[in-house]
Amino acid sequence: MMSRQLVFIGAGMFTVSMAWMSATESTILSAIRTSPEARATYLAHAIIWRDPGALSPKDVLEGPVGAFPYTYEQANSDEGIECTFAQAGKELGGSSAKFLCRTADGHDLRLKYWDPQSRTGNREVFGTVAASRLMWALGFDAVPALPIKVRCDGCPENPHTGAGSRRTRRYVAMLQAQWPTPVILSNGRVDQGWSWRDLDTAIRLLPRGLERARQRTYFNALTLLGVFMQHGDRKREQQRLYCAAHVDTEAGELRADNVVTPPLILLERPGASACPTSAVTIVDVGATFGGAGRESSEATAKMNLEAWERKRVFTATNGNECRGELTVSFRALLDGESNPVISEEGRRFLVEQLHRVTQEEVRAIFRAAHVDQLGPRGPDGSPEAGRAIDTWVAVFQDKVRQIEARRCQPAE
Repeated sequence: MMSRQLVFIGAGMFTVSMAWMSATESTILSAIRTSPEARATYLAHAIIWRDPGALSPKDVLEGPVGAFPYTYEQANSDEGIECTFAQAGKELGGSSAKFLCRTADGHDLRLKYWDPQSRTGNREVFGTVAASRLMWALGFDAVPALPIKVRCDGCPENPHTGAGSRRTRRYVAMLQAQWPTPVILSNGRVDQGWSWRDLDTAIRLLPRGLERARQRTYFNALTLLGVFMQHGDRKREQQRLYCAAHVDTEAGELRADNVVTPPLILLERPGASACPTSAVTIVDVGATFGGAGRESSEATAKMNLEAWERKRVFTATNGNECRGELTVSFRALLDGESNPVISEEGRRFLVEQLHRVTQEEVRAIFRAAHVDQLGPRGPDGSPEAGRAIDTWVAVFQDKVRQIEARRCQPAE
C-alpha cells in the first residue's frame, strides 16, 4: 500500500524536476485532477513569488543548485559535452529547431541549438537562459535552462529535420528542465496551463484583505517583468499550475492514466484538498529579450538587442494609469492581456527586487546566455564577449530606470 504522502518531482523554486533524475516510476505522481472550481481556488492562492535569498554572480552564472547533470563550467568548456545524434527535432514535437542527443553515460539531452559558424538556428537558446536566470534571481518561478556547448557525433547537416550528410558538428545549445509536477488539472490535458486572465480573475475574486493585496502585488510585478523582458508568447500552455508540497493521497483516488508520463494521477474528491501549497510557473520563456509581436518572430522577438531596445516599458497614457507596452501573440489573444495595467504596488515591488540584482549579476545573466554569439565579431571573426555583454547590460539598466521613473495608480 502506498504511503499517505506520495513521492513526487517538484517542490517549487529550488527543486527542479529533471528527466535524468532517478526515481521509482510507480511512486511519481504526474497530476492532480480536480473540479474547475477547486482548480480556480488553487490558482488564486498559488505561490507567485518567493524570496530567492542572497545570490552571488557565480550563483547566477551557475543556475539553481542540482538542477542539471553538469555544472556551468563542464557544460561550457572548450571541449563541451560529447554526445551522439539520436533523433531529429521534428519527431520531438513543436516547430522550433531542436534534436535529441545521447551521451556515453546514458543521458538523453533534448537540445535547442545554434550553429556558431553560420549563425543560424534557434534563438531561444539565448532567450530561455537569460529569462529563466533573471526570473530565478528575482524570485519568480520559471523552468531553468542550462547553456551548453555540444560536440554532436553523427549529426546531420540539419539536426531538426534529420536531412543532410552526417559528421561531428559543434553547437551552442540549451538544455531545459522538465516542468515541475504534479500539475493541477481540471480536464484531461496535461498542458492545460493557465492564462494571465485566469490568474488575474482568480485574484480579483479573493476576499479583500492581506492575501488579496499580496497576490495582486506579486501578479502585477510578474506582469511588469514580462513586459520588461518582452514576453509576448503568453498562450496558456506556456504556464503551469502545480503542487509545491507533498500530496495527500487520501484526498482522492490514485489511477493509472496512459495520457500522462509517468502514468499516475490522483483524482481529488469533491470538497477535499490534496495539495496544501500550489504554485505557478512559466515553462517557456524563449521568446523574450526582443520585440514581442503577433507572430513571435524568430528574427525579432527572440534575443534581438535592437528590437528590445526600441520597446519602451510603458505605453503613453493619460494621468497615472500605467500600461506596459506589450503585444501578445495571436494564440494568446485576450487571455494574454496585451498592454497590461500595472499597479503602483506591483511597480514598486519589482523595482525593489531589481535593486537586489547587482550589475555583476546582470552581467552573469548575459554571459550565461552566450550573447557574445549574437554580438560584434573581432578581426579574426571570433565573438567579442565583453563588448556584447556591456551592450545588453546598458539596455537592461535603461529599462530599470524607466520603471523607477514612473508612478502608477494603486491597485483596486
